[in-house]
Amino acid sequence: MIDTKFTNVLGRGWYREQSLKTGYVYQLYAYLRSQVGRGDPWADQASGLLLHPAIHGDFDESVSIQGHRMRFATVDLAVSHRGIKARLLQLVEHG
Repeated sequence: MIDTKFTNVLGRGWYREQSLKTGYVYQLYAYLRSQVGRGDPWADQASGLLLHPAIHGDFDESVSIQGHRMRFATVDLAVSHRGIKARLLQLVEHG
């Protein structure tokens, strides 16, 4: 599953200057868990990617919770269209 947001992936954290927005983690987790137990073994172990735009920056972090890999990544919109395409393909191919 891939979801996109046109906002900054990072927000102000409690213990550091910037942190992944917790609402996005909960949203992706809730979606993945809502698909479990419906008779589809692929959905029971599905992974998710939350994709955000960036300008002159890169963010790519992942976590696995209850058998679901969740990834949070950016695509730098300041690069060429070839660079954007390469980044998107890299994100999909390397899950």
